[in-house]
Amino acid sequence: MVLFIIKRRLRPALPVWALRSLWIVLSLGALTLAAVVIWNGPVWFDSTLLANIGDAEKKAQAVSSTRTTLLQMFLSFGGLATVVFSARTYLLSRSGQVADRYAKATSQLVSDNPAERIGAIYSLARLLKDSPRDHRAIVDLLAAFVRHSRALGAEALDDGGLVEDDECESGLSWKGDHFPIDVQSVIDVLVKRPKRFETPWILIGRADLAGARFTNGWIDTIHFEGCNLRGAHFVHAKATSVVLSECDLRATNLSGAQLPFAHMQDSDLRGALVRWVNLRGAGLMRTDFRGAVLRGSDLRGAALADADLRGVDLSEVNGLSAGQIAEAVTDGETVLPPYLTSRPADGGAKGDVPHPEGSPPAA
Repeated sequence: MVLFIIKRRLRPALPVWALRSLWIVLSLGALTLAAVVIWNGPVWFDSTLLANIGDAEKKAQAVSSTRTTLLQMFLSFGGLATVVFSARTYLLSRSGQVADRYAKATSQLVSDNPAERIGAIYSLARLLKDSPRDHRAIVDLLAAFVRHSRALGAEALDDGGLVEDDECESGLSWKGDHFPIDVQSVIDVLVKRPKRFETPWILIGRADLAGARFTNGWIDTIHFEGCNLRGAHFVHAKATSVVLSECDLRATNLSGAQLPFAHMQDSDLRGALVRWVNLRGAGLMRTDFRGAVLRGSDLRGAALADADLRGVDLSEVNGLSAGQIAEAVTDGETVLPPYLTSRPADGGAKGDVPHPEGSPPAA
């Protein structure tokens, strides 16, 4: 510890060669001190005992025994120091390897060869698991790749890819271009990343992610604000804090997602499948739900001020209150749940609607 403090204090003032010379001098001094202690230890520590031994041979044996004990003690300290320095060398070597892997993956990530990009993505995924200290840097790098590769252009502002589909429950589906495999690979890494403490947010805003798949993914702390997410799949996705405000979520499949307290204000959810979604406490102000399927979803405590619910079937939605409906935009074709039009005949609790198809799918 003393040597460490000396090194830290002298580091700004001394060049490398001087520090190395200092280490050599201190090491030689430590060895000399150890030799002196071992040689004179019996006299220092056992002088009274040795004075009571009259036999010269026994006295020599006692001195030898004490010196052997002191030598073993110093060797133990030396072994411990060797272990400490070996561990330090290993950590430094591993840190260098991590840096090399990160640099190589970063250079491959901007390659024109799709195979190299995908290889770099999965190399970063492995590094994300192996190096918790680099977690944030890797996540931010992957998020930047998504933003750069799928920057929102003028073509994403039209209705391309959206088609009327009688086979879809909402009557609207997305038939756009196939989503790029390298960007999808990055999304897979992000939504399956190790669950560690993260400071918000992971910024992917203003990106064209139409048709992307977040199925069964952990999308917590991801900031999607302003993204084009038409036809995206969020089936059984989970988050306790996610930003989906000002997003184009038309024809998106959110079935079974766990999105309590999600920020979804000013988003377009026309024709979306919002079945059995946990939206408790979510911010849904000014969100357009026209044509969306909300069967079995939980809107307990959700903010619905100026949300467009015209023509929406809310008969199988859980947790709605009269106050929420009063703040939303409705019309004569909005179908309210039975517990808002009359009390349940069986005296059930307000807001508890039986699932129309049995038990809801597992979250």
